[in-house]
Amino acid sequence: MKRHLLISMVAGLLFMACMAGALPSFAGSNVIKIGYTAPFTGAAGELGTNGWRGVQLALEDLNAKGIQVQGKTYTLEIVRYDSVCTPVEGVANVRKLVMEDKVVAILGDHCSSVCVAIAPLCDEMKIPGITIECAADKVTKPGHEFYFRMRPSMGLIAPLATPRIYEIFKPKSVGFLVVNDDYGKSFADSFKAEFAKRGVKTLVEETFERGNTDFIVYLTKIKKAGVDIVFYVGTTPEGAMILKQAREMGVSKKTAFIGSEEMSEMELLSLAGADAAEGTYAIGLWGSAPAELEKRVKERFNAPMHYAIIFGYDALTVLANAIEAAQSLDPVKIKDALKKTDFQGLQGHIKFEDFDGFKNQGRYTPTIVRWENGQRKVVD
Repeated sequence: MKRHLLISMVAGLLFMACMAGALPSFAGSNVIKIGYTAPFTGAAGELGTNGWRGVQLALEDLNAKGIQVQGKTYTLEIVRYDSVCTPVEGVANVRKLVMEDKVVAILGDHCSSVCVAIAPLCDEMKIPGITIECAADKVTKPGHEFYFRMRPSMGLIAPLATPRIYEIFKPKSVGFLVVNDDYGKSFADSFKAEFAKRGVKTLVEETFERGNTDFIVYLTKIKKAGVDIVFYVGTTPEGAMILKQAREMGVSKKTAFIGSEEMSEMELLSLAGADAAEGTYAIGLWGSAPAELEKRVKERFNAPMHYAIIFGYDALTVLANAIEAAQSLDPVKIKDALKKTDFQGLQGHIKFEDFDGFKNQGRYTPTIVRWENGQRKVVD
């Protein structure tokens, strides 16, 4: 009888352990695990690198005071994996984070194609996710119940940025040189539609593969078309090469270059050089950052401020606030609390709304940045 009782007790304990493994369990633990999927290597590695910097700074601030849930103080732990900006890796990361690492929420990704792939997976696995910076419209349109975006999509940015750009240049023609993915296509489609409303003709539209370094063929077509303005979209290394080659070919003397948000950051200046960047413009996602934060970034990472740092900081902070508001480590309850977010972040006012086909989408007005004498200037 004792033997049978012992076997029954062991079986019962094993059953309970298996059941506990099916959901995040923090019994006896003071740590809450948060997952992070981002491109830390590859052509888009700068995005994950800067996002991770912001996450680390937020982690320090949040853990200094602790996360309060039902009278217990927790600290946050980030479990992160490299997506290399590919959907297959991003999906694998999310599955591993949820099933093996038992995280209660996901941060990431930075690449739109990856975000499009993992958004429905968050619904399937009932785990809340916040993209750090994915910009393609279809990330949140029509959207998913468990996936959130703080920043405006390209379809939301274009109507806000176009009037100011049109006012500055009064263009009659426009061209596009964009990375061949969901982000680049969404950017081109959104701005093309807005300029068409003003009678501005699109004369050239070229796409390149991520990681490309030779843009001479594309720039030759842009030069031949003689467009008044051209939007160039990609990572900062790609943008820097575009500007350097455009200057060497004399394209930027007659055509104004306007970059995506990556081209509004100091990395562009260091990679392209002040001469190639001089007089070019970019869509900015932030105007200025707190001096103390810029100082911390410089001292901790020996790096300039970057929008992904701001987004990474805000994303983890918003998630931590939702955990405390939910007073629960249940991912579904955390998702419900995220939906009620009303927070003034570093990037602006953060609120997740459903409108015009978007779901769990934030919105705020972008800035226009101009490079002058080696300085990043926000255009009034």
